[in-house]
Amino acid sequence: MPDDYRFYLYVILAGGASIYGVFLVPPLTTGGNAGLTGISQAKFDETVSQELAYCLEQPKDINCRCFANLSGAILAHNEPRVPGAVYADKQELARGQATQTC
Repeated sequence: MPDDYRFYLYVILAGGASIYGVFLVPPLTTGGNAGLTGISQAKFDETVSQELAYCLEQPKDINCRCFANLSGAILAHNEPRVPGAVYADKQELARGQATQTC
């Protein structure tokens, strides 16, 4: 009988820790410069302009304004959104997420 209580206690604690962790990690893609600390508006605008130019050169049929905002927000941020995370290729990550979303 005591084993049943330990199992339920473990499930409750693991579930609570999982939910807490999900709310602790910020979203990886946010539109605009909101929530990006330490980034000037000029740097953000420059990155978005570069991504807009890249999108316009591509033959894909996607919303380039949406693409530029999402990709630019990821590329302009200097620190990883998940503490301690290392991305293989930041540009590939940004453009891949923006292409899928837009």
